Amino acid sequence: MNLIDLLRAKSEREGKEDKNTILKDHVIETLERAKQLKKFVEINGNTITYSLLKDEEFFTALAIALILHDFGKINYDFQRKIYDKESDDWIKLRRFLKPSRGINVRHEILSSVWASILLDDNTYSDWKDWFSKIRTAILLHHYNEYYIGEKDLMEIVQNYFENVRNYVKFIVDNWREFEKFIDDLLNILCEKFNDKDFIKNAINDIRNNLNSERAKALLEMIENREDDISEFAEFYKIDNENPNYDFLVFLGCLRRCDYSASGEVDLEKVEIEIKEIYKNLKERIKEKIGTKSIWQEKLTDAIEPLKSIVLVAPTGSGKTEFALLWNANNTRKLIYTLPLRVALNDLFRRFSDKYFDNEIVNILHSTAFIEYLEEEQKSKVLNIEMQLTASKLLSSPILLTTPDQVFLTSLNYYGSDKVIAVYPLSSIVIDEIQTYDPEMSSIIIKTLQIIQRLGGAVLVMTATLPPYFEPFFFGDESYNIPEEFKLEFEKIDTRIIRDNVKNYNLKRHKIEIVNDWLVDYVEEESGYSIEVNSRKLEKYLKKYEGKNVFIVLNNVSKAIEVYKKLRDKYPNVFLLHSRLVEKEKDRRINEIKEKLNRNERVIVVATQIIEASVDLDFDIMITEVSPIDSQIQRWGRVYRNRSQHYDDDLSNIVIFVGKSKDGKVEIDKGTRAIYDKRVVEKTVEVLKEFEEKTLSYDDEREMIKKVFDKNVEIDNPELFKELSKIKKIQKDNEARLKDLYVAEIKRNLEFLKYFSVEKKSQAQRLFRRIAGILVVIPAIMRIDGDEIDKAFAEIIENPESDNKTWKEIENEVNARKWELKKRLYQYSVNIPIFYWEDLAKLIKHEFKGFYVLKVSEEDAEKILEYGIERNVLKALNRSEEEYLEEILL
Repeated sequence: MNLIDLLRAKSEREGKEDKNTILKDHVIETLERAKQLKKFVEINGNTITYSLLKDEEFFTALAIALILHDFGKINYDFQRKIYDKESDDWIKLRRFLKPSRGINVRHEILSSVWASILLDDNTYSDWKDWFSKIRTAILLHHYNEYYIGEKDLMEIVQNYFENVRNYVKFIVDNWREFEKFIDDLLNILCEKFNDKDFIKNAINDIRNNLNSERAKALLEMIENREDDISEFAEFYKIDNENPNYDFLVFLGCLRRCDYSASGEVDLEKVEIEIKEIYKNLKERIKEKIGTKSIWQEKLTDAIEPLKSIVLVAPTGSGKTEFALLWNANNTRKLIYTLPLRVALNDLFRRFSDKYFDNEIVNILHSTAFIEYLEEEQKSKVLNIEMQLTASKLLSSPILLTTPDQVFLTSLNYYGSDKVIAVYPLSSIVIDEIQTYDPEMSSIIIKTLQIIQRLGGAVLVMTATLPPYFEPFFFGDESYNIPEEFKLEFEKIDTRIIRDNVKNYNLKRHKIEIVNDWLVDYVEEESGYSIEVNSRKLEKYLKKYEGKNVFIVLNNVSKAIEVYKKLRDKYPNVFLLHSRLVEKEKDRRINEIKEKLNRNERVIVVATQIIEASVDLDFDIMITEVSPIDSQIQRWGRVYRNRSQHYDDDLSNIVIFVGKSKDGKVEIDKGTRAIYDKRVVEKTVEVLKEFEEKTLSYDDEREMIKKVFDKNVEIDNPELFKELSKIKKIQKDNEARLKDLYVAEIKRNLEFLKYFSVEKKSQAQRLFRRIAGILVVIPAIMRIDGDEIDKAFAEIIENPESDNKTWKEIENEVNARKWELKKRLYQYSVNIPIFYWEDLAKLIKHEFKGFYVLKVSEEDAEKILEYGIERNVLKALNRSEEEYLEEILL
């Protein structure tokens, strides 16, 4: 029996032919990825400043870890799971593995035991630190209890005493066979990688430790229950509150090599240098824009490579092209982040069509597979599974993604190391930073500290930089901010070349303030009802007759009520918000675009979430008041793609600010639930200063500055205490809004020093501020879908279907997995966790991560039109007795 040809690492079944992978082949594939990483560093080395990745010992240690990381799979229970029980190979192997039967321990834990035996700290005392890191990285290359628990050999023995003792005894009793297996493996690797010194060094280190005495010694210590087992082989001590980022880079590289080998994708593209990707980019940009001179070139040519920059430039001026040219100077991998998936999808198509070859650009967010599916349907050669794997491993030269995929590493979730390992290789762009509140801003600032510590380059781009970022980005002697919270950025303001920057001098907006509610909450015995100010709303719609109007409300409930008032009185009225069924939302957006292109008048009623994600250009906006940065972002949908100043006597932005009481604006309960009341109140004061003036970009920036320079009362003693640490307070109960936000961010940063979450999903929920519930509605699939949708709906409604594999479902419906996943998403709604109580009676089971909402077809029609919000749910959420009564009647 020859173990080298029998031991397996994995079995891939679903969606492919049954393909078992031999352990030695998997080790070879992981080492190939280590080679790719090292070559990537070598060919792009001038731009990588993080010294650890240029250290030969780092790659030798990585190779040792990769050779040993799956040795724990050499046990009966694991091999039995991936073998055909009737195969001749299993029959041969089963007899040898039988003594290890019943050892119920995760393979990475057993692999760390192997590493404890095969790496002798005493043989190579100068490698003691690396050996401890290798053992710990092997232990943590999959998630287990040791991520938050103590990483220690004694701890492993105590937790799994019988299992570990029996396994080490199995190793000792069969040492001759294992010695031959390891020798065979090392010989194969030596022949395969004879030109790579770091792999040959790793092979020699393992070979020199290959003797049975350490295995026997460990077994004796375990059986005698000795207290000093920890000293036999030390593990690296990780402080989760103060992580060692060098170790996390090492762990991340191990896991990236392992996962990319399993996914059969390249870890890095090494067949082309990064600088070649950006060759002739300036000419391509000039050709697209249709000019011989571009402002982006003038600025980026003057920037020192790898310098972290904050760019302030108007919306639509070409910030994206600036980012590309900035990274062309850096010649690094590019990770470009935007908070909105719709905008990312547009950017993905734009990059692929205009600037780069298709295989250079990847996209990563929760529904990125739909973009890949569409690319595939355009007859482009694409393997969706492999594209998604490459995206998740941040393997492509250019990756477009949402911030929650790359900016949560400061929360110390398991798996953050894979992202951290890419920081030293990357230039990272944060677009639309003004969309984040102080809590989310704190997480980003903390993560930026990690990126800069590891030599990553960062570009922050915004049309309106919130003033409270400035002390952290650029420093400010008037604030006493600890050095650990300061970043190193250079600010570039396009004001210095304003005449050359598109949209900078364009005056696009004129505002009118209405001292009244657009929508109000009326108190009733049973709670509150929503009342639309129909008289004033229709007055403005008549005033702007023939104009395309965008009406923006601060929550979904308000938007639905306004839509109900208008839909039967005016043609082409559309409702858009975040809780519509995805397919219906897309249909409406496309219909709106078509009507606008045909110069038909449309009235769109929407919420504050949707206005930033839809690239539409309206003549007029009627909006509720919101914080100044949110207001200006909303205005960006009005007079958007115009080349002339707005010169009409009528205002094109109408803002309902609410009624005043005792000289102060009353902020309604719906708005207070979403926004900081202090900022909204000061926003109203500043808006009135700029009423009836045609606003330039500089005016809008000045408005933001004025709002955050306003003084407000300090009603939080803890925040007052925090503020007093960083800033001299002029009045005991007052401070500038900017100062309060700086103090809040600083307090959050102190908290983040001691904060971690276990899973990435938890970190993403925290970042997005809501734990969204994905709900799929089969009844809508039946009334709105085709035959595949209807057949798929039946499967989804069956509570047993969640146990079916995608392959089984594909065969039943006669459609591919990715097409079915797209349909699942299209008929879904993402709703906040606080609606769970209203949903509970309507949800019967889950299907592939989606809750299944069971409603009648009549109710499904209502959801299709209005979407899901509390009043709609209450109308649906009748008792089971009422449903039963309907059926009986």
